[in-house]
Amino acid sequence: MNRLQKIWKDPVWSKVIAAGLIFIISQIPVVISSIISNQSISQIYNNILLFLTSDCIIPCWIFILIIIVSIGSLVFGLKILRNKNNIEKLENEVVPKPKESDNNTQIEENELRINEAPTVFYHYRFCEAFPGFNNGYKWFTKNKDINTRLSILLKHPTRFKKADGHGITNDPVWWFRGSSAMPIDSIKIIGCNKILLNYDELKIEKIAAYRGRSYYQDFVYVQCLPDKPIGIYNYDKEYMEECLKNNRNYTEDFGLYKGKILTRQEYDDGAAVIKGKPQSISGAELRTRFLTKYNFIIAAKYSPYNCDEFYKTSDGLFGGLLKSEVSFDDFINGMKNFEKNRNDY
Repeated sequence: MNRLQKIWKDPVWSKVIAAGLIFIISQIPVVISSIISNQSISQIYNNILLFLTSDCIIPCWIFILIIIVSIGSLVFGLKILRNKNNIEKLENEVVPKPKESDNNTQIEENELRINEAPTVFYHYRFCEAFPGFNNGYKWFTKNKDINTRLSILLKHPTRFKKADGHGITNDPVWWFRGSSAMPIDSIKIIGCNKILLNYDELKIEKIAAYRGRSYYQDFVYVQCLPDKPIGIYNYDKEYMEECLKNNRNYTEDFGLYKGKILTRQEYDDGAAVIKGKPQSISGAELRTRFLTKYNFIIAAKYSPYNCDEFYKTSDGLFGGLLKSEVSFDDFINGMKNFEKNRNDY
């Protein structure tokens, strides 16, 4: 018995045995037909051959060939699907992490400790992502370049556990647009021309890196195309056009939970009706899409652009760029007017 099991598990003999079994099973209909019709097996094969070569609307052999190819394609497709499922299963397996040593823990804590001013930290990141040019700006329009440069600029960490020193913060990199501003915690490439910045899905059209005469003036301008609606809300196109006209953006918030799209209300409630039953959606992700053109800058927290004057006056600059009413040179000249932040020292 053990010998048979060994042969069956052998990669060569298992295929030979399987082929033999398939042949034997395929002969069962032939034997049954021979018994029922009281004909020899050779006569049965002759009848089959006659059927295959007989005339009809299309030759029977073509019909049989179509069936064989269809079955083969189905088997091949199922095999690919099974291999894909196996790969996904392996990727989704949770591998227990080895217990970190005290030394590794100390290294991680040091990596998440910052002792540089936000403008200094940002300048170093800026030089790493956009090396090789002096005062001025440079455009990047290819998706590969955009993804690479932003991934370097905003690589982990951009949020720190500890900040040592006066005027040093644990969130040195922010995005700014008019009176809106937020620290940047993470970036993820989710498509050829799409990134996830914190929880914002951004369909990026182009970026421009600006290096000022002083290190604290550096910033990256990001311009985004309008995205498609996720499909769970109704929209007023006239209101969307009005938003763009008045230098505002039109967004939609939604949640993602195990492949299911949630409304913002469901996300806020922490539960949703799934398969007819209310269920907890703990661990759901929040997402925001921009359905109108959108632009903003990425800069240091205590850059010159973090001030009341920028909040009050820059909406016109950003909106003017999107409507082609302001040139980028005029935008740069407007940005030069903001003075060094009083918190940057």
